[in-house]
Amino acid sequence: MTVSPALAAAPAGGMPPVAAGQWLAGLVVVVLLVFLALWGLKRLTQWQAPAGGKIRLLGGIALGGREKLLVVEVGETQLVLGVAPGRVQTLHVLEGERRLHAGEPATPPFARQLQQVLNKRQTS
Repeated sequence: MTVSPALAAAPAGGMPPVAAGQWLAGLVVVVLLVFLALWGLKRLTQWQAPAGGKIRLLGGIALGGREKLLVVEVGETQLVLGVAPGRVQTLHVLEGERRLHAGEPATPPFARQLQQVLNKRQTS
């Protein structure tokens, strides 16, 4: 009994070997699909319902890997919120003079002083 050359080159499972280029191309496609899915998920989680313009995010800072501190304005009330996985907690309500003004950038004192010095040097 004679065996054809194609069957003789096939492994014991009966299927011809996959070329290394095909395997690598498949791996690249899968990795790209994973990155595309992660990018899409990130875009979806940043989407915010407009709520008629009554809810605004005034600012925030990351405190850790998954914890954040946010300042949110709801109507005329400003809230300082602590956000962690599975939990959002009101930490403080800003009232009166302690309220943040959305139009004013919060510049640290050093940055403000540096800008003043640079402005003085440009005018002289």
